[in-house]
Order: sequence, then structure tokens, then C-alpha cells
Amino acid sequence: MQKLSVSEAAEILGITKEAVYNRIRRGSLKSLEKDGQKFVILEKEPENQSPKNAPKPRKNANESEFVKYLLNELNELKAQNLSLQGDKERLFKEKEQMLITSKQEISQIYKERDEKLTAFLNAMQKPFLTHKDEPAIEAVIENESERAGEKEKKWQNLSEFLRERNLDAKTRKKAQKTLIKHIGRSKFIKFKDGVILIRKNKTLKEVINETR
Repeated sequence: MQKLSVSEAAEILGITKEAVYNRIRRGSLKSLEKDGQKFVILEKEPENQSPKNAPKPRKNANESEFVKYLLNELNELKAQNLSLQGDKERLFKEKEQMLITSKQEISQIYKERDEKLTAFLNAMQKPFLTHKDEPAIEAVIENESERAGEKEKKWQNLSEFLRERNLDAKTRKKAQKTLIKHIGRSKFIKFKDGVILIRKNKTLKEVINETR
């Protein structure tokens, strides 16, 4: 048991004098008064309290190295974060530029297509703009159709042409080969819509010998 002055008790307990008096009033500390001075009675020195002047514990060298390592790791993570942020912004700008370029290319394609379509429609309208009278236009179309029909009547297919000549099988086969060879050479032979046509009322010799 220790008999201490209020100042000594405050230093040992690590608290202020006022706190010591408060504990005395609450009864958590025993005290006595002698010759007008108050003393504090301590049964034993508190284990969890240390004097103010007690030396501070030294840091372990391993702990310092570990703290240093953590700080380095933190700095590296910060640097990586900044790098990733920069990559993110760069990729965003590249993607944005790609979208702008694609939009411009698509717009150009549609513009060129519209220009071609407009030119085509204008070309289709030109013949009709020169004819104000629709019946006259219809008459021209009918005349052209009639002329085309008359021209087609002057031609017959290869099989009909050879059949009308009453040729034997061997001669007919030879004549067929000869006529096929003269496609593009004779003006009396033409190939249209997958059919070989021969000019009517012409002999085999005339057809073969008449070159373009």
C-alpha cells in the first residue's frame, strides 16, 4: 500500500489532478487527509498504467521494413492506376474517332448512291420531257414494237432452218457445225437469248459466205 500526494498519484496513474479528485469523490480511489493535505492510498501500482516519463518502445526494424514495403506497393498501385486511366482515355478517344470515321464513310456512300440514283432518274426523264403529247409517245412505242416484231419474223432457229433444207443426217450434222463456227462472222447468223437464229429465205451457201 502506498500513500501518495495527489500530484504523485496523478503522475503514476497517468491522469490529471482533477481526474484524481473526481475519482476520490466517486469513491474509486481511497484517500486520507493529514495536516490539511490530501493523500491518495494506492493498494498496488496499476498494471495497465505507465508513468508519463516512461520510455517509449522502440520500433522493430522488421516492422519498419514492412511499412516501407507497403508504401512502395501503394505507390506502384497508384502508378498502375494512372497508367490504366490513361489507357482507358486513349481507347475511348480511338473508339470515338473510329465511329466518326465510319459515320463519314457511310454518309459518303449514301451520298454517292443518291447522286447516281438522281442522275439515273434524270436520264430516264429526259426522253419524256421532249414529248409533251402522251398519245404521240404511245404511238412511237407501238411503232417500235411493230418494227421489232417484223424483224424477228425474218429469223428462224437453227433446227427449223436445217429441217427446211431436207438434208440427210450426216450432211445436216456437218452443216450444223459449220453454221455454229460462223456465229459472229456471218451477218445472217446471230445468237440471242441462248438461241441460234438464221436469216430466213437464205441458202446455206449464202449464210456461210456472207461475212460481216
